[in-house]
Amino acid sequence: MAFVNEFIPPEDVEKYHLAEIDKRFVVGGTNARDWTIDRERDIYLRNVANGGGGDPDIRNQTTWTLYWRGDLLVLRLDLLDGHGGRGEPGWSHWLLVRLRGSSGLPAHLKAQKEQILDILKEALIAYKDFGVYSTNTDYSVTLDIAEGCTL
Repeated sequence: MAFVNEFIPPEDVEKYHLAEIDKRFVVGGTNARDWTIDRERDIYLRNVANGGGGDPDIRNQTTWTLYWRGDLLVLRLDLLDGHGGRGEPGWSHWLLVRLRGSSGLPAHLKAQKEQILDILKEALIAYKDFGVYSTNTDYSVTLDIAEGCTL
């Protein structure tokens, strides 16, 4: 099975403890009700916060959770560029700025670093430009790692 974009079913809100996780993001919690999930591999990607308002320096700063087979990783991804109209192919260029604050992967996941980065890219490709609301056909992603990002 591959990643799919969907609204989060109520039983998964409970299974993955999303109400508790949501409280950690933005004042009053996140309102993210959709995700990109691969149920067979028990992995999901969810955009939980976006940069604020019209400030061009922060509006493309986003916070995501990547659930990796029992481990919740919090990522900051900055959208550097992207393009693709409705019903057309699209692309985006992301920069991984932080992983778990600045602490990087937990020790027991360090050996899986490349696999986790590949899965992140795969999930971003499936997410396309806007998850369940995406209208792009084909999609490609460039994922760069910030110089100071600890993996």
